Parts: sequence; structure tokens; C-alpha cells
Amino acid sequence: MENGFLKNGRFENLDPSEAPKGFIELLKWKLYHKAVPWPKKVENLLKADLPDQINSHEVFATFINHSTVLLQLEKYNVLTDPIFSAVAGPYSFLGPRRVRAPGIDLEKLPKIHVVLISHNHYDHLDIPSIQELWKRDHPLFIVPLGNAKLLRSLGIHKIVELKWWQEHRLSADQSFILAPAHHWSRRGLWDQCKTLWGGFILRSSQLKIFFAGDTAYKDHFKMIKERYGAMDLSLLPIGAYEPRWFMKDYHMNPEEAVQAHLDLGSKLSMGIHFGTFPLTDEGIDDPVRHLKESLLARNIATQAFIAPQHGETINYIKS
Repeated sequence: MENGFLKNGRFENLDPSEAPKGFIELLKWKLYHKAVPWPKKVENLLKADLPDQINSHEVFATFINHSTVLLQLEKYNVLTDPIFSAVAGPYSFLGPRRVRAPGIDLEKLPKIHVVLISHNHYDHLDIPSIQELWKRDHPLFIVPLGNAKLLRSLGIHKIVELKWWQEHRLSADQSFILAPAHHWSRRGLWDQCKTLWGGFILRSSQLKIFFAGDTAYKDHFKMIKERYGAMDLSLLPIGAYEPRWFMKDYHMNPEEAVQAHLDLGSKLSMGIHFGTFPLTDEGIDDPVRHLKESLLARNIATQAFIAPQHGETINYIKS
């Protein structure tokens, strides 16, 4: 089943045999885990340097934090999974607390035209950030099936919902496609997998950009390339992957992210989903270190897959 609901009213992955783990497995992890401690605060080393002019064959990608990336193209600005809050959780006191400030403050962002939401987990769908962006810019929100209801409850009315492989055309030469991801959704006790999750392909006459959202490594990366060709720029998660026995069905580790980079035929990949919130057991610097080791083991140039600093802007120019 590529899209739609199961009989019990819940979405499933392309491989439905791998359902989200239950409470007993979660309890086992939390009782016996050995997490590497994170520092309470880390200062950003860079200040964002945003472009004054952008050509049709280039994109500026600024890593703000976690899965929040500012994509600046010739005619519009896109923001992915915006989270500027201090805590990734339902309340200001409940949830993982950020150790790094955003690479750009929300009020210093350029005008945002489109916001992409990959799924409804608190570290990807952050209500205070969404409300502030709507108040400030009234952007278009593009979300997977089932997520519009929450946004409408916040007073947002410019929303497009997509199912996997569905396309929304923004203009004659620009469109957004929701691609599969291997993940799950949940915000409360009883809503597990009742809203869809996914990644996004941004297509223009010049560029193809892929934002993976949250995902395990599966065959959907190869499927994306088969349908749409090689990607110019890919935003791939490289953090929140330990312990492997628990996380392998939800999040890629850096080695798997490198394989996804190859599967997509990506000209340039950029690591995301690391170094902001202590979500899992690996240390704060492990994703960057393991990414470099994985690239070296595969004889891939480190310039082909970058783990950016918070606030760093990457300029991709299609030759």
C-alpha cells in the first residue's frame, strides 16, 4: 500500500511489517541505555551570511538547527521543519532542551514563502515557531496527509496536504512532491500513525532538491532516483541513531546516510538532524565524526557530503 489508511485508520510504511516499537521496548531502552552526556550549552561559531542575489541555477542552503534549513532560490524562500523553541516537546518544561541557539533568529529570517513540514513529531512540527511564521509572513504550508487539521486549529489557512508521490505546482516551473520516508507519527497517547510522514522533492526548471525529513534507510531513496533522476542537493539526517537496535527502524546513522546520498545520485548532500537536541544515546560530536569516517571508508570526497555548522550557508551552483 503506497498511500491511504489501514483498516484500523492508521498509516503504514512501504514495508508494513516494521511497525513502530511498543512501550515495553521503549522502557527497555530508557532503563538500560548508556547515553553519552551532552554539554548544557554550545556557542555557535558562525553567523549566517545570506545572499543578496540568487540565480536560477543555484540555491543557498543555511543550516539553522536540527532539521530546520533555509533554502533560498531565485524567486522564493523555503523553510523546512522550523523549530526555534528552547524545548522540543508539548510544554516548555517537558522534552529535550536545545544546547545550541538557532543559527538564525526567527525574526531575522528573510520573508518565508513556503514552509515544509515532514511529520508531526514535536521536534519537527513546533507550534510556537509555526504560529510566529504565520503571523509574520503568511507562508504556504505543505504537509503530509492528516496534518492540516492541527494547522487549521492554529488559524492557518494556506495549507496544501499531499500523499506520497503527489505533486503541488507552485508555478509553471516550480513544484513540490511528497516522497516516502520510513518513519512514523505521533503527538499524543492515541494518535500513533494517524497522520502521514514523508520527505519533499523541490523541482524547478534548473534544480532538484531533496529534503528527507526523518527516516530510516530503506529502498525509497532508490525509488526517488528512479522516478525523478539524480538530486542536485539533498538534506539528509545524520543524527539520533543510537542505540541501533531501537533506532534503526526510525533514523539513519551516518553510514546509511552516505548510502542514501549514493542511492539518490546526489551531487551535494548536507547533513541535518544533529547537534541541537539530545534525543538519543550518541554524543553530540559523534554524527559529524562518523560521517567523515563513512565517507573515507567509501572513498567519497568530504566536500560531497557536508556536515555544516549551525548558521553555515552552503551555496550549490549547478554547472
